[in-house]
Amino acid sequence: MPCWALLTGIGVLAFILRWICLAETAAIASTQQLLGDAATYYAWAEKIAAGSWYGDTTFYQAPLYPYVLAILIKFGGVAVPGIRFTQAILGSLACVLLVASTKKVFGLRTAVVAGVMLAIYSPAIYYDGIVQKTSLASFLLCGLLWASLSIQSRLFVSSGLSNADPLSKSREEAAPVAVTPEHPKPIVYLFSLVAGLFLGLLVLTRENALLWIPLFPIWMIWLPSSLSRRQRFALAGTMILGLAMVLVPVAARNGSLGGEWSPTTFQAGPNFYIGNNAHASGIYEPLVPGHETPVYERSDAHRLAEQETGHELTAREVSRFWFAKSWSEIRQSPLSWISLLVRKTAMVVNHFEVPDVESLFIHQQYSVVLKLFSFWQFGLLAPLAAIGLVMTRDRWKELLLLYALIAVMIVAIVGFFILGRYRFPLVPLLIPFAAVGVTLFIQMVSRRRWRPLRMPVGVAILVAIVSYLPIHAENHLNASSLTNVAVAAGQQGDLGAAIMLLEQSNRMQPDIAETNYNLGFAYKQTGQMQPAIEHLVKAVQLEPDLMTANFHLAECLERIGRFEEAKLFYANILTVDPNHTGAVRALERLDTLAPQAQ
Repeated sequence: MPCWALLTGIGVLAFILRWICLAETAAIASTQQLLGDAATYYAWAEKIAAGSWYGDTTFYQAPLYPYVLAILIKFGGVAVPGIRFTQAILGSLACVLLVASTKKVFGLRTAVVAGVMLAIYSPAIYYDGIVQKTSLASFLLCGLLWASLSIQSRLFVSSGLSNADPLSKSREEAAPVAVTPEHPKPIVYLFSLVAGLFLGLLVLTRENALLWIPLFPIWMIWLPSSLSRRQRFALAGTMILGLAMVLVPVAARNGSLGGEWSPTTFQAGPNFYIGNNAHASGIYEPLVPGHETPVYERSDAHRLAEQETGHELTAREVSRFWFAKSWSEIRQSPLSWISLLVRKTAMVVNHFEVPDVESLFIHQQYSVVLKLFSFWQFGLLAPLAAIGLVMTRDRWKELLLLYALIAVMIVAIVGFFILGRYRFPLVPLLIPFAAVGVTLFIQMVSRRRWRPLRMPVGVAILVAIVSYLPIHAENHLNASSLTNVAVAAGQQGDLGAAIMLLEQSNRMQPDIAETNYNLGFAYKQTGQMQPAIEHLVKAVQLEPDLMTANFHLAECLERIGRFEEAKLFYANILTVDPNHTGAVRALERLDTLAPQAQ
C-alpha cells in the first residue's frame, strides 16, 4: 500500500474515533460550562477576539492557545463545539506527523504501528476533546519531531540500519552509508527553520519546552555527518532564527508592558514552589486553599509575595521570590525533598492520568470509545517503550535527540508537579519506541531468539511494576473531578443534578472539603439550611482556612438566627483576610442587631 494511503488511513481512523468521542461526551456539564483553565482560556480568547490583541499585562499563562482560540472565534465564528472539532483535526494530524517522523528512524512498518498507537491512545482522544492546550501542544511536538528527523534523515551518516530490518544483518555486516551530500540542499535549512518555528510555538504553549532549546543547536552541531563546521553552525543558526522569530516579539511585548523581557510567562516560581515546598504532595495544590482556579493564581502569588517581603514586586521579582522560598524550604529538609523527587519520578510513569479540573475517568463513563481503548494508557505505554529503548540502544547516536528530549522532559515534569496533561509530551516521544519494541519483540519471538529478549523484558517488567504502584489517591482525585462536573451543572442552573452528582462524589470520598463545601452551598441555594450547615461545618473542619466555606456557613447560621455562632465564623475570615468586605459588613450588621435582641 502506498505510504500516502497509509498516512491518510491513520489520519481518518484518528479523526473518526475523536469525532465519535466528541458526540458521546457533548452532554457532560463541564463540556458545556467550562471550568478552571478551560474557562480562563476561553474568556481570554473572547477578550482578544474583541480587540485586545496586544493585551495590557505580562503573560502569566502560556499565551499561544488562547490566541489560537481567539482566531477561531473571531474569524471562524466558532464556540466550544467548534473548538473541540478543530482539536480533533489537530489530534488526527499529529498522528500523521508521528507516522512520518517514526518512518525516518524506524521504517514504515514501525511507523504505521506508532500512528495507530497514537490514534487509539485513550488519553490522547480525551485531551483532544477538552478545551485545554494539550491538543495543540501535541500537534506542535509532532511537527517538531517531523522537521528535526527530516534533517537527520538527510544528513546522518549511519551504518545503513536506519530503515532496514534491525534483525536482518549484524552491524558488522552493514556497509557504512553517507546520506549527506557535500553541499546540503536548501531544503535542509528550510527544515531547520521550520523546526525552530515549531519549537518556539511549543514554548508558547508548554513553558517547560524552554529546557529543550539548547538541545537542538547542540545536536545539529554534533550530528554525525559530512558537513563542515561552518555548515553545522549555519544549520544551528537557521534553527535559532526560526525560534527567535517566534519568541523575540513575545519577549519585547512583555518588556513593553512589565519593564522586563521574558520569552514566555512569569509563573515558573509559584509553580516550582507548589511542586517542591515542604508540604508538597507532587500534584497541584493551590497557594491558598479553595483558590484552585486561574482567577486567583496570579493575584495570590503576587499578594502573598508582597505581604512577606513588605514591598511591591514586579512580575519577575514575584517569580524569583517563590524560587527563593522553595530553595529555603528545601535546604531545611533536603532528605524530604529527595524523597519527594523519587515519588514524583514514579508518578511520571504511573498508569493513572492525574486529573486537573476535568477527568478521563468521568469522560469514560460517557464514551464507548474511551472505554474500548481504556487498556491503552501510560501503564502499558511505559513498559512497551522500555522494550524499544533497550532493544535499540546500539543505535544511540542516531536516536540521541529522542533520548535527550525524553530525559529533559522527565526532569522538567519532576521539577514542578504532576498532572496527566503535563506529562503528555512524553507520549509522542515514547510511542515510536513502544512501536519498535513491539515489532522487534514479535520478530524475535517468531525467530525463536530468546536470549536478546531477557534484558528488554526484565526492564519492561520493572517499569510495569513501578507504573502500577499505588502512588495516587485515585478515588479521591476521581471524586474531586465528579465534584467539578457538579459545579458545572450548578452554574448551568441545574441544582438538582448538581446535588445528585455531589452526593455521589461524597459517597466515593466523604472527606473532601471542596465537595462538602459545594454540597452545602447547593443546599443553601435551594433553601435547605440544615443539610447545608451540616456539609459546610464538615468542610470547615476538613479545611479551616477555606474562607468561602466559613462565609457561607456564617450566612446560613445567621439566617436561622444563630447570630453568635455566625459572628465567630465571620471573625475567623477576617483573621486571614482583614479586607473581606462581606465579613466586615456582616459583623457590622450583627453588632447593630445585638442591642435589638437584648
